[in-house]
Amino acid sequence: MSVVAESKCSVCGGSHFEVVHARALEGTTRAVLFVQCADCGAVVGALDFVNLGVQINHMKEDLQRTLEKLRAQFKS
Repeated sequence: MSVVAESKCSVCGGSHFEVVHARALEGTTRAVLFVQCADCGAVVGALDFVNLGVQINHMKEDLQRTLEKLRAQFKS
C-alpha cells in the first residue's frame, strides 16, 4: 500500500487550496491565476490563465474552415 503525501501550506499548515484570478498585478498585462491556501490566502503557485492547448485547437479549426472555403472558391 502506498502512502500519498498531503500538500500543506507553508504559512499556516492548512491543506485546502483554491485557484483565484490574480488582480492588480503590476508590470504585466497577462492574466494569471494564483493557487492559494483556502485558509490563510498565502500564494503557493501560479498558473497561466490562457490554456494554450485550447487556443491552438481553436486556431487549427479556424485554419481548417478557411482552407475549406478557399478550396471551394477555386473549384468554382
